[in-house]
Amino acid sequence: MYLDVHAERERVDFELDGATAHGDPRQREIDLRRDALLATRGILVVRFAHRRLVREPDRVRAEVLAILASRRAD
Repeated sequence: MYLDVHAERERVDFELDGATAHGDPRQREIDLRRDALLATRGILVVRFAHRRLVREPDRVRAEVLAILASRRAD
């Protein structure tokens, strides 16, 4: 299974989603099943829309760092 950005130590997968593939309800269902499977393995999936990555890179970066810090504290 391919993970976009996997932080192994923190057990977080950051998925970078584009509207083209992820706007489709069938793809959304596939994503939800995949996220649930990863959760059973202790991996948190966090999804960021491409639009946010482009328009709000500093906010996305801050969120990523906060999530990683919180997972290290657990």
